[in-house]
Amino acid sequence: MRGFWQILANVALYAFLAWLLYDSTIKEWDPWFAFVVAFVILVAVITSLIPSLRVSTTSPGEYPYDD
Repeated sequence: MRGFWQILANVALYAFLAWLLYDSTIKEWDPWFAFVVAFVILVAVITSLIPSLRVSTTSPGEYPYDD
């Protein structure tokens, strides 16, 4: 059931971004805001389409050396 809510949240967020893009291009012209919203949508789509860009697990990393 958790996956369903994640899908629903993603659909709602993408719909909100699409509405913001419509609002900043067709309804009231604001090219800078439209570019930012389109860039966010593009990064989200690319991240979801390329599996190697997603993090499957977290690693503890390496603590910086004390010099």
